[in-house]
Order: sequence, then structure tokens, then C-alpha cells
Amino acid sequence: MWRWASGVPRLGPVDARAGVALLIFFFHMRLWTLGVAFLGVAFFGLLERFGLTLPVAWRVLLRLLSGPVVWPEHPMKPVYRFYREY
Repeated sequence: MWRWASGVPRLGPVDARAGVALLIFFFHMRLWTLGVAFLGVAFFGLLERFGLTLPVAWRVLLRLLSGPVVWPEHPMKPVYRFYREY
């Protein structure tokens, strides 16, 4: 029983965190919430397909938005003097 205690909970073939989108649909049954629920399940299914969790996907997104790392020309120069060249 304790073997799978640290695993990701599942609702059938889908990650259980996709259940939040389904819960929104069950509390407010409209066509647009059904679409949101399907998009949520598809999003978490896509994350699972690539082997990512939600925090890791968030870090990847932030890394893509922030751009490349820019290293100083002189690594031995202190950081607080890096931008003040006067």
C-alpha cells in the first residue's frame, strides 16, 4: 500500500490535477465550462506526455520568457560594479 504513496494520484488515465477543471464544470454546467474542462484535461495530458509536472512546466515557461543568461565580460569583477562603468 505504501509503495505508491508518493506517486501522482490518477483519475483513470489522467492526472488527478485535471480534476480541478472537471470540478469547475460539475459546479457550473455550461458549454463554455465544458470547453474549459476539456482544455484542462488536454493540458495535463500533454504535460504528462512530456513527463512534466505543473511546477516544472511553470519553470520551463519562465525560463523561455526570461531569455538567455548573459554572463559578465569579466567574471572576477564584483557584480555591484558590473553596471556602473564611470
